[in-house]
Amino acid sequence: MAWWRKRPETRASGYDDAKRREPQPAAIPAPREEMTTPSNPDDRWDIIKQDLIALDPDFFNDLEQLTDEVPTQKSAELTDERLIASLRRLNIRYLVDEAGALLAMWERHVVQIRREGPAGEILVLRARAYSTLPAEWNDRAFRAVNEWNRTRRFLKAYVGEPTESGSVPLYGETQVPLRPGVPDDLLDEFVDCAAAVSGAYIDWLHGEAGIL
Repeated sequence: MAWWRKRPETRASGYDDAKRREPQPAAIPAPREEMTTPSNPDDRWDIIKQDLIALDPDFFNDLEQLTDEVPTQKSAELTDERLIASLRRLNIRYLVDEAGALLAMWERHVVQIRREGPAGEILVLRARAYSTLPAEWNDRAFRAVNEWNRTRRFLKAYVGEPTESGSVPLYGETQVPLRPGVPDDLLDEFVDCAAAVSGAYIDWLHGEAGIL
C-alpha cells in the first residue's frame, strides 16, 4: 500500500496633573469663505491637500516614506521549482520520491510537500508520523485526532487507512489554494508555518495525547 493518501518609573498624581497631561486635539482648519464644492476634480483634490497639510504638515512626506517601504515582490504561479527554492531558503532538507513529491524528514515524522488540484495550484503539506498504532487502538486514534481538530486552529489531523500489516497511521495536513499566485515571502511563510505546526502535532501525539 502506498505511503501517502491523497514579546520610567511611574508615580501617583492628582487630578490636576492628569488634566495637564491630557492630549490636546489637533487644530481644525478655519472654514473657508467659499464653501461651495468645486466641480473640477483637480480643484477638489487641491482643497483636500490643503486640509491635510493644515492638520499635519508632514502628512505627504510620511505617506511617501510609507509608500517607498512597501514590498515590491510580485505574485507568481506555484511551481515545483519555486517549492524547492522555498525549502532551500528555509534550510529544510528534502528528498524527491518516485512520484516527484518533495519529502522533508524529521526525527519522528516526514512531511510531503507537493502541488495538487486540477492545475497544481493547491499547496499541500502532508505529515505522517513514523510510528503507527495497532488496529485495536483505532478508537483511541480517532478520539485523539478529533481532540486536535477541536482545539487547534491549524492543520487537519486524520487517521489513515490500515497498512498491509494492519497498523493504523496518523496524518496531519495543510492545504492552501494559490490559484492567483503567491510572492516568495508569503510562500516561505506558508511552508515554514505548516512545517512547524506539523512538528508540534507529532510532538503532541507522542506527549499530551499519549498514543504514540
